[in-house]
Amino acid sequence: MSWEEMYSRDYPCSCGKGTYTEVVEMDDWNRRREHRTINCPECAENEKIAKKNEVKEKERLKKLDEEIKTYFRESYMEKWLSYFDSAKNKKEIWTLAKEMGIERDSLSSFYSRNKSINMEEYVRNLAISNNIQKIMQVLNIEDLDLTYKVDEAMKLKKAEHARLVADWHSNH
Repeated sequence: MSWEEMYSRDYPCSCGKGTYTEVVEMDDWNRRREHRTINCPECAENEKIAKKNEVKEKERLKKLDEEIKTYFRESYMEKWLSYFDSAKNKKEIWTLAKEMGIERDSLSSFYSRNKSINMEEYVRNLAISNNIQKIMQVLNIEDLDLTYKVDEAMKLKKAEHARLVADWHSNH
């Protein structure tokens, strides 16, 4: 199996002082891959800096996610677990989480995904940074440190999502 270059094209770079080359290759199984080479030193340096910043943001997000999880577990987990005390079965727990907007699965998917864990573990697993804002609202938690960390994490996640969407669009 070998890759064959289908085409190679040069385009003006974003600063307008140079170019970048886009190469598309295809193999014997009609799989396609693309790559680009930045020929402009200025844009290449900007790309390098952007990649470094992206790595730093991912590291910061990972650290924030862990800090949020630990802080919430130590400060509010008992209150969070007690919120589900009135639920008599798995379906009622799923319903409460669904009404909160932190459960995205259908009931059947919920059952199949969570058949091997107990419901306390399921409730604990819901306390992730993506859900903390809604959980804080439901539990009436006003904690500036936690809010600051969650807001920063959400900002980083939005930026990462925007990058992924932009990358997808540039490749399709």
